[in-house]
Amino acid sequence: MKILNYDTHAHIDLYKNMRAYIDDIEKACCYTIIVTNVPKLYKKYIGEYDDYQYIRFALGLHPELAIQYKSQLSIFHEAVKTSRYIGEVGLDFAKGVDEEQIKIFEEIMKSCQHYGGKIISVHSRRAANKTIDVIGKCATNIIILHWFSGTMKELNRAIKMGYYFSVNTNMLMSKKGAEMVKRIPPDRLLLESDAPFTNTTRDRYDLDFIRLIVNMTAEILGKSEQEIRTMYSENFKKILKL
Repeated sequence: MKILNYDTHAHIDLYKNMRAYIDDIEKACCYTIIVTNVPKLYKKYIGEYDDYQYIRFALGLHPELAIQYKSQLSIFHEAVKTSRYIGEVGLDFAKGVDEEQIKIFEEIMKSCQHYGGKIISVHSRRAANKTIDVIGKCATNIIILHWFSGTMKELNRAIKMGYYFSVNTNMLMSKKGAEMVKRIPPDRLLLESDAPFTNTTRDRYDLDFIRLIVNMTAEILGKSEQEIRTMYSENFKKILKL
């Protein structure tokens, strides 16, 4: 059984040496979804990096930038027709509930649901319930809640909805994150770096985060590292086939 190394959520474009890191990822044969924060950047990158086998750019409009760049929704609606990967999108209520942000996310999800077949990486900081409300069952797309930080009740709701969860080193180092991993069905767990926003990726990006996540997950779930590595690999293969 071939083990697939991957990263479902990374902001590689936030590093100064973006192309060098992309070349390293390609050489390592690590399937990497590079999320974008605004649609214009997505359009730019797919034009500049069109000859890579393992790199995939995701079409995004980050919730913290959604209102400022609302004018780029027209670009999103056009690009979503052909983009299989969507992210980073979602809601962020760190500064309070924002009705305009909700409307933008509703518009994004409506567009994704219209075309279907998307793998969507979703941000939900302090907005888990409303995020789930907007997404709903979403039978035509794969939903990945990235670095989920809601309550256990909200986690259970998301699990019942059939969503996936991508976990990173910071999440697994916290007591709450470890408890969540114990509760999430093993076949819904995925890897992410969320580079450069985790302690292990703040200064540079390398694939050692995969080993760290595997080691920590194995300890949390009481399984061997090989079992966990296989689990993460098979889960990613499964969403690619759906």
